Amino acid sequence: MEKGLFHDLYKQLDNLDLRSYPPARLSGLLHGYLTVYSMVRVYPWLERDFGTPGIIHERAKSIVHLYPGQLQNDDISVDTRAGYAADKMDVYQVYSDLSYLKNGLDAAYRILSARGNGKIALPCRTPNICRLLCNCYYFAGDEECGELAGRLVTEALGYTRGGNREMLLSWWDAICLYDDAVGAMMLPLEEHMRLGEERARLVITVRQEEEEIVKRFLQSRENGFDVTIKVFNILAKREFAAYNERYAGLRNPR
Repeated sequence: MEKGLFHDLYKQLDNLDLRSYPPARLSGLLHGYLTVYSMVRVYPWLERDFGTPGIIHERAKSIVHLYPGQLQNDDISVDTRAGYAADKMDVYQVYSDLSYLKNGLDAAYRILSARGNGKIALPCRTPNICRLLCNCYYFAGDEECGELAGRLVTEALGYTRGGNREMLLSWWDAICLYDDAVGAMMLPLEEHMRLGEERARLVITVRQEEEEIVKRFLQSRENGFDVTIKVFNILAKREFAAYNERYAGLRNPR
């Protein structure tokens, strides 16, 4: 059922008029597209179902093309602008256009250095800021950003141990990004292993919460845009993981 639902959502969202929605609400759709893009690049026979990587990437780019004016607007919350900047760098990872990386990094350091004293400071303590710090470490080699991201992840993990499932879901992608892009390089082996164990423990809860979201989506006769995008993103990641498990790294199973 999930596979059919995912394909149906993909076709449905293909006809979406992106200009009808505030850019801040499109980040989930962007990351769903980036997952599909990566999936088709690894398993090219999936072009029959999802289109070529070029077509998929154009959809992702059509979203980030809505960001530039938003990034310059100080009336927009700093958390939202941090998400825009991180998204730009995420797009660069699948399509090596240096303009995305440069624009994303420039915006990131404007946000992180807004106090004007030449020092990096956290304007807020959100998953988007954590993503931004991780990307600055990964792309610019900024160890201070990596350390700050680690502090935010430690704080978030502390809250999730108290059973705050809603916080866990909002932080999950940032925690995984930190583990993959920063922790593996910066943390001593023992600390990184502990983080991996924590992640393995929490993934069970994340899976349960995602199951509930998909279940409610299927049971509801009316689902809003935000819920639809959330389900699309969840199912895109599951679809990719299923192919990776099925083919164990094989690029062409024929």
